[in-house]
Amino acid sequence: MEELQDAIEDAQYVNAIATQVEGPKPVLSWEIPEEDQLSEWEETKKKDALKDPNGPEVFGIDWCLQSAIGFFLFSEFLKDTCDDYLRINFIEDVIQWRKMRGTQRLDRAKRIVQKYLTKAPVDSVTGHQIYPEKREIVTNDIYRKAPRLEHSGDDLKDFQNKIEPPDPTSEPTSNCLGISGPVLDEIANDISRVEMNNDTEEAVSCDLVESAELIIATQNLPNRKSIREKYSTLKQLTESLKIGGDPSILDGLFLKLDVLVVESLQKEYWKEFTESEQFTKLKNFLWFYDRPVIVDDFFSMRVLGRGGFGSVTACKKGTSGKLYAMKVMNKKRIKLKKLELLAINEQKALAAVESPFVVNLKYSFHSKDDIYLILDLMTGGDLSYHLLQKGSFPMRECRYYAARIMLGLQALHDKGYVYRDLKPENLLLAEDGRVKITDLGLATKITPNLHGAAGTRGYWAPEMLRRDKKAKRMPYGHTVDWFSFGCCVAEFISGQNPFRSQAALKFGLGAGEETKEKAIDHATMEMNPIFPESIFDPDAADLCQRLLDKDENSRLGSKGCEQIMAHPWFKSCHWEAIISDKKSPPWIPPKDVNAASQSEIGTFGEDKKYQECVIDEKDEKYYEDWDWTNPHAYAAEVIEFLIYERETGKPLLPLDDNTNCCCSVM
Repeated sequence: MEELQDAIEDAQYVNAIATQVEGPKPVLSWEIPEEDQLSEWEETKKKDALKDPNGPEVFGIDWCLQSAIGFFLFSEFLKDTCDDYLRINFIEDVIQWRKMRGTQRLDRAKRIVQKYLTKAPVDSVTGHQIYPEKREIVTNDIYRKAPRLEHSGDDLKDFQNKIEPPDPTSEPTSNCLGISGPVLDEIANDISRVEMNNDTEEAVSCDLVESAELIIATQNLPNRKSIREKYSTLKQLTESLKIGGDPSILDGLFLKLDVLVVESLQKEYWKEFTESEQFTKLKNFLWFYDRPVIVDDFFSMRVLGRGGFGSVTACKKGTSGKLYAMKVMNKKRIKLKKLELLAINEQKALAAVESPFVVNLKYSFHSKDDIYLILDLMTGGDLSYHLLQKGSFPMRECRYYAARIMLGLQALHDKGYVYRDLKPENLLLAEDGRVKITDLGLATKITPNLHGAAGTRGYWAPEMLRRDKKAKRMPYGHTVDWFSFGCCVAEFISGQNPFRSQAALKFGLGAGEETKEKAIDHATMEMNPIFPESIFDPDAADLCQRLLDKDENSRLGSKGCEQIMAHPWFKSCHWEAIISDKKSPPWIPPKDVNAASQSEIGTFGEDKKYQECVIDEKDEKYYEDWDWTNPHAYAAEVIEFLIYERETGKPLLPLDDNTNCCCSVM
């Protein structure tokens, strides 16, 4: 009977994954607030806004456009109801441009200027100017992240009368936005300055530098700025890794024009929009965003795994049909093991770091008995499993996995966290083969006194094990992650962690250590691994040796991941494509269920200690700030839902029978 249950759950799980590409399949309706509920919510939002006098006016145009859902609905209103799309298309293009980095950014800026700000061509038959064609309504990857330009009334006087929607029957003199004057001159001058800088800047490509010279040049650079100054390639990469990028001429390129365009749209359409169906939808969806998330918002499927005090289950969000992983941790079991702070630390780290290279938190909430984390669903299995199946990874896969893992670690470091638990078991593949770092339970903020071994023996850095003359643990920082990263890269290439090998065990035991654990620790601190030429090419061997440097100050990566990116082993990497998450994975995992059967996973026992454990008010205080909703994840759900409704031309209603698609059979 258990086997039948497993088969049914597996079939439901695989079917749910397979049908995701067909569009949202909700099983719950979006709750619509009553009139008094909405009024109360509106008053609360207005009161909250008073706490930030510099913030946008609540329910005003800036407030609307800074929300992805608001931007989507305002764009839809302009295009469908008003048949006015050029100005909002311009803003959409600028938003996409702001998310770009590296060589793409200048090229796209020039295309935006050509498309919207140069004199439109004239139709030879009608004599009218030809403007860009109407585009599809903004999709769910548009987010208005860039801040609006701060300006006074006097600032805008110079530009206020310079924007007028062009009349297609008038004399062909204008661009499609009707823009002229100083604002265009500023944009042209800024682009010229950037092009001039690019022409005169020393552009030494990593590909063209001799391997030995590059290693020497980057070995002891004091900081990232030095790296960026010497190698223009790395300058682009550094900008790509940082949110918003480094300050540059291009950063403010379209800001004044952005202000003018939005001001013109506000003047013509804002009042009408606030009286529209789209504005009502916007308030309803944002009210729903602010309501408490509860476990009944999700439908559980099969259990994927079980840990010390919780389980991970595939689940479906009822209103959107989106599939996620639900990590459930029991409050009693957490209390018995005194791991409240560990659980809270994981939630904080997940909420702080949003990266395509880290498993992201979508929702966190709690009930009377349990705490919940809703995460990216990674259906492709972990790299430890696939490494066991393959023996080692082909070099193309090694580089791809290493590049993404490195960027994931840097994303954590940039937020002030050290991961401390990097190993193949914590590297999960998505259905399409993209790898992400998971399980941030041991991630912690870097402090001057951070010390103590954490993670998995054999992946620990030597500084985690060192003691001073008084036998006290010594402090460490983010460099411990680069040592673990070196262990993983070596394991990807050879199939074996250098410090969990027979050679390491023999080295430790030969030095007089009496246990396997102590032998591994001794090897970690004292042994210099050998990387045979039959398995490691010279660049791979050099990379691993430098990542596994016992001295954390000279270890590759100690000054940031740009040092690692510049290493010759990565010279074939297309970094812009990887950083923008557009690089296609080299291998796609099979579409089977990468989880053990329910009988193997097992269940939790409820012994006497568990039965006697009581969760009181003091315990609940640990979780008073636990509830959180990822605004980007929620916006993506809503916009995907709205796009599907628009494409089908009818309301998207919940399925009548949800037991066949998402609920476990009991």
